[in-house]
Amino acid sequence: MQEPSREMVDVRGYNLGVSRSGKGRPLLILGDFVGPQTWQPFMDTLALTYEVILPRHPGFGGQPLPEWLDNISDLANFYLDFMDALGLDLVKVLGLGCGGWIAADLATRNAARIDSLILCAPAGLHLKGVPQIDTFLLSEEEGVLSLFHDRAQGETFLAGVMAPELEDARLQNYEVNARLTWNPRLHDPDLRKWLHRIATPTLVIWGAQDRIFPPAYGEEWRRLIPEARLEVLPDCGHAPQLEAASAFTHLVNSFRSIERVAP
Repeated sequence: MQEPSREMVDVRGYNLGVSRSGKGRPLLILGDFVGPQTWQPFMDTLALTYEVILPRHPGFGGQPLPEWLDNISDLANFYLDFMDALGLDLVKVLGLGCGGWIAADLATRNAARIDSLILCAPAGLHLKGVPQIDTFLLSEEEGVLSLFHDRAQGETFLAGVMAPELEDARLQNYEVNARLTWNPRLHDPDLRKWLHRIATPTLVIWGAQDRIFPPAYGEEWRRLIPEARLEVLPDCGHAPQLEAASAFTHLVNSFRSIERVAP
């Protein structure tokens, strides 16, 4: 695969860094907040089928922190403007972790440009009585390792994200992540009230050994989004796109929406 192209997109006065690769229908990937938000191998596989569009979230990855950024809903509205700015239509939206939270919030507001929605282990909900790891109480290294069921694979990933040249961007991401998700911890108490508004075909993907958001959360997302489908992948934790990349990309590629017919 060729290296993805990188460009700046003006979204209502904010210059956003965007990586793009591949041809076909657009696939917008909203990444998690962990690590430096770099292009990953599973994206190369998806770029064989789609035009993969990976923005760096405002305030992350060395980009300036916008004055208007106070919560996840601000990012949801921003990405609606982003899709307008690029003229995206019939776009498949893939949200990973906190990116899944953004994608779900976005879809409750306006799904007119969305062809289908895929949420991979999204944050955003809270279930009482379900034991889970609080990553804010872990060291940075253990927080990254907690994403994985296979610790050896986690250590390989950790070595990459902890590279010295990525330290500034990584620490900035951690700081902005805390600003947006610290209190209440990794959820919006109001989000569940509006998930019934998601009218686009939705696939929820979970890791069977996810300790950050255990699989009971996947069942709750499936229950709250009308006609959502849940796929639980064995032998992986909170990042199926990394730990079970082949099965993950197969699910993304095979999930189709109902073809829309022009009026």
